[in-house]
Amino acid sequence: MLFWPLQKTVNLGEVLNDSFMKKALIFVLFLFAFNLSAQINFLSPYEITIESELAFAPTNQELDQMRMSFEAQKWPIEVLRYALMRIQQNPYLITSFFIQVSIVHPTQSKKIVIPVPVNERYISAFRTEEGFNENYIDFLSDTYEWMLENL
Repeated sequence: MLFWPLQKTVNLGEVLNDSFMKKALIFVLFLFAFNLSAQINFLSPYEITIESELAFAPTNQELDQMRMSFEAQKWPIEVLRYALMRIQQNPYLITSFFIQVSIVHPTQSKKIVIPVPVNERYISAFRTEEGFNENYIDFLSDTYEWMLENL
């Protein structure tokens, strides 16, 4: 029984046999897949959070400065781990990107955000074992210096 006077039974196979409809369906699926990947890869922030009390303490004395520098030496290692994870997750990543390092005080609402650059040189080097061995120390020292300058 037909409820609408112009209602017609349509076979899905007949519709998909039309080459225009096939192309349109592939195009819609492509846009949907790209939109989904864009939301996941491009819009997700590259951010890590580090808790530290010393980053917010005054460093008037030499002992305080030494404590701060020893704690800050751990931060580039965390940045390196995170960068390696992101590079492994996204094999098509070839351009430089920034990792937002948020240093937060554990008991107060203080926060310092430092954008740490990851250059193309390090991205290409971290994809191969040869390049990794030569460049990871440079990456750690560059990141350490960058973070202390911007602290």
